[in-house]
Amino acid sequence: MNALYSLYDALVSIDVPADKARAVVDAMERDMTALLATKSDIAMLRQDLDGSRVAAKSDIAMLRQDLESSRAASKSDIEMLRRDLEGSRAASKSDIEMLRQDLEGSRAAAKSDIAMVLQQMDGSRAAAKSDFALLRQDLESTRSLFSKELELLRSSILVRLGSMMVVSLGILFAALKLT
Repeated sequence: MNALYSLYDALVSIDVPADKARAVVDAMERDMTALLATKSDIAMLRQDLDGSRVAAKSDIAMLRQDLESSRAASKSDIEMLRRDLEGSRAASKSDIEMLRQDLEGSRAAAKSDIAMVLQQMDGSRAAAKSDFALLRQDLESTRSLFSKELELLRSSILVRLGSMMVVSLGILFAALKLT
């Protein structure tokens, strides 16, 4: 405050009107109370900053602890998932191996079935060949019998025709003789 009175006296001594000097001093007083900080203001600010620093350190320590516990929980979760995955992988391998064995068994059964079918087909083929041979023999015997019967029929027709010619010539000669 003494500085403001000295400023006022200095302004009045250099012939600044009193009301203007008072306005300058009032403006200066307002600026000093509103804008400028005192030692006690700075000390209070320092105390607030120290308190904030301590609170921030404790918050950081708590966050660090939370982060460490989260990291440990995540590690245990990942380890559990890894074990589950290994168990699933082992189960899948055993399932695949069982399927492979079933497939091999089915393949062997299919091979034996195919072999049996081929044997049956070979047996059927042999039976069909023998049946065709018998049929061929029957056809040959039937053809030879048919040929013999045709020959016999031809001979019979020839004999009848010859007989009819002889009889008709006899009748013709007899008719001529009578005439």
